[in-house]
Amino acid sequence: MNKSLLLVAAVIAALPACAKKGMTPEVRTEISAKLESTQQPIQACYQKQLTTNRKLRGMVVAQAAIAPDGQFGEITLRRDEPADPVLRFCVVSELAKLKLEKPPGERILVESVPIKFEWSNP
Repeated sequence: MNKSLLLVAAVIAALPACAKKGMTPEVRTEISAKLESTQQPIQACYQKQLTTNRKLRGMVVAQAAIAPDGQFGEITLRRDEPADPVLRFCVVSELAKLKLEKPPGERILVESVPIKFEWSNP
């Protein structure tokens, strides 16, 4: 069996939700790239937690605000099916590390960043 994490269409699901007056395609692209960059570190957390709970799976849906300076913050989980405190901390921590290279100059709300944790067969 193969352990897998799916950053479930974060680019598609999250970015229309953050559509805002003045949102440029470049900002959307950068947000997508930043969200995708969290996949590997979150995958590592998930794999580690599977050693203590091999049945760990489910969907996490995060919400974040991007400050005018580009820093991701105000991260909350709107959905937390795995209900694993270590995995929850990891998701929030990895998203909080993100910062846009080109600050948007205004606050942007990313309403939905779905992450699905599941086992899959290769």
